[in-house]
Amino acid sequence: MVSYHDLYDCRVDQWKKAADDWVALSRRSESAAEDIRAQGKKPLDEHWADATGKKAGKRLEDIANRLESGGDITKGVAMVLDGLAYSMEWAQRTLFHAVELANEYGLRIQDGRAVGAYTGAAPTGPNVPQDVRDAYAKESAHIAEIDGLIEESLRQATQADGKAAAELAKLATTVDVANTSKAHNELEVEASHVEFDMLRGSIPVGKDPYLVRAWWDGLTPEQRKDLMRADPVTLADLKGLPAEVGQELRGADGKIDRVEMVRYALDHWNKKDDLKFENNCANFVSSSLEAGGMEKKFGYWTGPMGDNTWGRESGLGNSYIKQRMYYSRSWALAKDLQSFLLRNGGEKIPQSEARPGDIIFYEQVAPGAGEPQGETYHAAVVTSVTPDGDVKLSQHTSSWQNVSLNSRVHIATRNDGEQRIHIVRPHPNWY
Repeated sequence: MVSYHDLYDCRVDQWKKAADDWVALSRRSESAAEDIRAQGKKPLDEHWADATGKKAGKRLEDIANRLESGGDITKGVAMVLDGLAYSMEWAQRTLFHAVELANEYGLRIQDGRAVGAYTGAAPTGPNVPQDVRDAYAKESAHIAEIDGLIEESLRQATQADGKAAAELAKLATTVDVANTSKAHNELEVEASHVEFDMLRGSIPVGKDPYLVRAWWDGLTPEQRKDLMRADPVTLADLKGLPAEVGQELRGADGKIDRVEMVRYALDHWNKKDDLKFENNCANFVSSSLEAGGMEKKFGYWTGPMGDNTWGRESGLGNSYIKQRMYYSRSWALAKDLQSFLLRNGGEKIPQSEARPGDIIFYEQVAPGAGEPQGETYHAAVVTSVTPDGDVKLSQHTSSWQNVSLNSRVHIATRNDGEQRIHIVRPHPNWY
């Protein structure tokens, strides 16, 4: 259990600095792996084809794999440290707010609890003046508010400390890993999930609405913004926040409920769709948009089969017929979905401005890969943006939940060459 004084005195900035150092280390490791492959293994494969050359190339590839895996593991360490740093920062801000309120109310903090003039000596009896009774009641309410904030801040800090300690201890044992798939798809993904769990654990779920409002009021505007981008679904379900917070989370124009869109993506990332397409990524994104309330756009005569349509309708027939008659091309093809959204009010957003409910599209830039050069071939939903700016996505084909966009792009680039990322914010203009 994190104590009052531990939290009050902790140096959050040092954890942030440590996270930045681990990110830098990860980048150096990834760069070294790329250099070994480009400057070592590739020339060997091209100019030294005998058994000795193949043996040397195999050894270089093994070293590159271990360096790349090390980069993913250290990136995971950075994610955990970032989650710890921001969770502790928010918890500490809540604690400081409790102290500020104590000073405002004329109370003091003793042994981690609020203390006032009537503490331990409740005025009783028929001769106690009414003004004394009123003062005691008011002080008791203030003490309850302050103690509630203190308890909440320590709960937040303790959950983050425990989750970070367990994950860092686990990562510390995963050294010299040669399996890049394990490092990237298991170890780093788990660290990303732990980071998100720590951030989510910083929200007072199930607490009294008055405490929730006091907690929210104590955060800085930047901290509120960070929380809204990190976990909009949990915040939207919280009782006690100002109404305008929910409106901003869901979308001020009322066209798409971004919270319900993200909720769908987080809940269905590993669930089968009613009709599964060969490449199911755009179908998954369209289903998320539909869950958020985006209305279909059909042609008067052509229904979903027109050139500028989006949506699906029920119908009879086998899966092949359904895919072609009852679903628009923009529903199930990434390039057509991107084109439709931009043609009908959507806007491209820099990655630095991404927020949950935006759509990510991958474009194949390098030639000679599995996808045609210049093709937009993949789509995903932004489901979280951590306070350090890491965009998290959820998707189908392959199925992932809240994984780092930068990390996924790194793997796609390594496997298929240069990628270009487009982030589109839908703004339906047909209703």
